[in-house]
Amino acid sequence: MKKINFKKWDDISENNKIVLKNVMGAFLVKGLGVIVSLFTMPAYIRFFNNDIVLGLWFTVLSVLHWILNFDFGIGNGLRNHLSEELAKNNILKAKKYISSAYVSIGIVCALVIIVFTGIFHFIDWNKVFNIEEHLVSKTALAVSVFIVFIGIAIQLFLKIISSVFYAMQKSSMNNLLSLVTTVTTLSLVFLWPQKNNDINMISMAIIHTLAVILPLLCATVFVFGFSKTKNIRPKLKYFSKECAKKVLSLGGMFFFVQIAYMLIMNTNEYYITLFSGSENVVEYQIYYKLFTLGSMVFTLAITPIWSIVTKAAAQGDLDWLKKLYKRMLKFGILGVGCEFLIIPFLQFGINVWLKEEAITVNYYYAFTFALVGSLMIFSGIFSSITNGLGKLKIQTIFFALGAIVKIPLSIFLVELTGGWIGVLIASVIVMSFYCIAEPIWINKYIKKEMKI
Repeated sequence: MKKINFKKWDDISENNKIVLKNVMGAFLVKGLGVIVSLFTMPAYIRFFNNDIVLGLWFTVLSVLHWILNFDFGIGNGLRNHLSEELAKNNILKAKKYISSAYVSIGIVCALVIIVFTGIFHFIDWNKVFNIEEHLVSKTALAVSVFIVFIGIAIQLFLKIISSVFYAMQKSSMNNLLSLVTTVTTLSLVFLWPQKNNDINMISMAIIHTLAVILPLLCATVFVFGFSKTKNIRPKLKYFSKECAKKVLSLGGMFFFVQIAYMLIMNTNEYYITLFSGSENVVEYQIYYKLFTLGSMVFTLAITPIWSIVTKAAAQGDLDWLKKLYKRMLKFGILGVGCEFLIIPFLQFGINVWLKEEAITVNYYYAFTFALVGSLMIFSGIFSSITNGLGKLKIQTIFFALGAIVKIPLSIFLVELTGGWIGVLIASVIVMSFYCIAEPIWINKYIKKEMKI
């Protein structure tokens, strides 16, 4: 019998070790997260016991989560600059970047809260979310929206710790935080008493806010208070206008890309609610959760690639970058195959998963969702490379065009297909153009830089 040579691990390059550790951690933690998340949909259905109200909750959450994109790219800007400084072991500069990022995001959060609080009472939220008052009262919906908003505003500030983890090449910690949030949400949904629609909406807003904020707060306190990394703890005296400007300058490009991508991929629930009714969001979520499980695991697994690409580029290791890109494409093709392999077993899976709440599978819809999952996989590969390099031109152009086209295209396709699936087809069309253009640019960049 051939002996296993454990010394081979010592022969692996430092960058590959970092990738392997984080990828294995992502699969392990996210694998647990996938198992736990499968219980959330049945739990939500039982908690609300009304598809229209549950669809409203998904829509409220989706719309208010847009706020997380309004950090002006500070988190992503910090991620790239901090990765470079930590690679150079420049602790003082790292502290300046972290401190400047926290001060900047603190100002943004304060402004967001002030503006939202000022206009909050003048908005008819029932009209915004297309829900009748006899289902959810104006007061209950307004209170729910306000609680979720405050929670997301706090999350916007605390999420800086995620960028710090990425820059430290510890992306698996962010996956762990996501798992803790999912477990906390599921536990509270099971334990929280169910009442009428109004109280259920407010209760779910509280549950979500607690589940999101507490893990991020604990992680922040641990990293800057008790761990070995407390030497990079943010302090006001380390705030630097120069560092803040650099973070915001690079972050500004990321911010534009984030907003454009959000308008393409994160608006589906809202458009379905407007064009087809909130009850259809529940059906959308059932398909979405199943077909994005694989792409989400894949995307999270390649999350460390972004920061390690920044590190490799700073070290001039382009040969390693080329090999990494080829490996990612091979795994991407495997991931796409898995997306379409789900389809034949979909009805059986939904029957086991949701039991009496199971829907009848529309295989035309299933095919469309498989396309969405596939595009998410490949767009994740391409963007992790270009984001790490700080080269956002192709994303900027195609995401901006996609965001402009998405609304009229969705309206046209909803009318053409006679159903909410038209919104998803619109997303497939606009994302396809990006997934064609970006790999062409990446190949040209590698050839140019390596002088092939």
